[in-house]
Amino acid sequence: MPALTSSALADLVARLQEGDPSLDAALAAAAPNATVPVREAALALALSQQALLKAQADMDLVADELRKYQKFAAPGKPNLQIVQLRKQQAAVKQTALVARQAFAQATHVFLRETGVVVPARRTPTDFSVLWLGKLVG
Repeated sequence: MPALTSSALADLVARLQEGDPSLDAALAAAAPNATVPVREAALALALSQQALLKAQADMDLVADELRKYQKFAAPGKPNLQIVQLRKQQAAVKQTALVARQAFAQATHVFLRETGVVVPARRTPTDFSVLWLGKLVG
């Protein structure tokens, strides 16, 4: 199964927000024991996954930039640009940690409200990523 991309997730969010009837039917079949409308729970899960993907992409971008500048830096006291990149990296890492925690919380709320059961030996967050991937695909 292909990885969940940001553009595919954005398409899923758009379909969830506009109320695609074929998607509603697939959601109802996937979660027959839901206590709330599945579309709302899936939308919150997809939005938190989208924020997590953005935070991870930002973290990778800053880390690559920092690596590029540190590779040719002279030994000794770091220059101002490297110091600023390190500060930016710390801020982006914090944002990614918050996004990861928000995604875990959204996953648990989604699973509790929809009644979807996570298979044994699978973490809830991994299962929800796969579940969203099936909706996208």
